[in-house]
Amino acid sequence: LSGHSLAIECRRWKERGKRIVPRKWRLCRFCYPYIEDAAHAMFKCEYAALLPIRQAFLTKLFAELPELVGTLDPNNAFEFFHGILPRRETMPLLAKLAYDVLEVFDGAP
Repeated sequence: LSGHSLAIECRRWKERGKRIVPRKWRLCRFCYPYIEDAAHAMFKCEYAALLPIRQAFLTKLFAELPELVGTLDPNNAFEFFHGILPRRETMPLLAKLAYDVLEVFDGAP
């Protein structure tokens, strides 16, 4: 996911006339107290347009892999993301989630 439009990535680029923004200030454009990284965007951000996308993902994930129900806490975004990331069977679902979430973020200022 390096090269995406989330603040954690694009605000570290040095652009003409602009300084690199320190990591702690690369805040989510929708819910300001959180750093806008992949785990936050996909699993934690409460922006209304993201909620049905995330719910559809979780419904499909737990339907296809019922053994994950109760083993990972979706409220701990970083832990949840890294718990499902190494599983081959989650790749198509994660790819769609990442695409859909980035579409929402790309459409916002």
